[in-house]
Amino acid sequence: MMHRVSKLLCRIWGPNSGPYPLLVLLFLTIFVLPPLVSARIVTPIIFQIGVALILVAGAFSVHSGKSVRLLALIVALLLVFKGKLGFLSTQSVIENMDLLLSVVLLSVFTLLMVKSFFPRERPPAHRIAGAVAVYLLLGLIWARLYQVVELLSPGAFRIPEGESLNPAVLNYFSFITLATTGYGDVIPINVVARNLSVIEAIVGQLYLVILISRLVSEASAQPRGEGGY
Repeated sequence: MMHRVSKLLCRIWGPNSGPYPLLVLLFLTIFVLPPLVSARIVTPIIFQIGVALILVAGAFSVHSGKSVRLLALIVALLLVFKGKLGFLSTQSVIENMDLLLSVVLLSVFTLLMVKSFFPRERPPAHRIAGAVAVYLLLGLIWARLYQVVELLSPGAFRIPEGESLNPAVLNYFSFITLATTGYGDVIPINVVARNLSVIEAIVGQLYLVILISRLVSEASAQPRGEGGY
């Protein structure tokens, strides 16, 4: 049964088809679901399901081993079926290891995504989509890290009065930090949360600078027209 599921997922999200299915899931989970959660149109568990699907899609979108794919499926199931959101409850850290495992998996997928879709021999469209997917994965990784901080130190973030802290809010905070926008509505109070937000802002800026520089240098190295310049 597991082999059939793996074969089906490989057919849908195989690396040869490009990172587009993963990119679609990232956009839906990051930009569509959080506003719906904040407006209480959907429950936070729907956001967790989106993250779970990203873990599965990430495992099958790159050339990862069977053990990594199996671990991704297990963590995805934990995210969906553990019953309640761990970082909003009084559960112990051991009972919420799925958060840490998801951070590790997302980090592995990010590195494999760079290795799979950034080489020059890949189609340009795949490379661009892969670069966007990596940027979104970085924001998602930090969002999970913020959840770990909130789990270990409740009250690590100050939010507007009347709102509740949930994964969608921390996802929002992660991406405005990655883009160095910083509206000030969500404020890290814990020293670890502050340091993580500073590192995320630096990584976000360096990623864009390095990526743009690489793309420009590669475009400049290609001959223009048949004779070039």
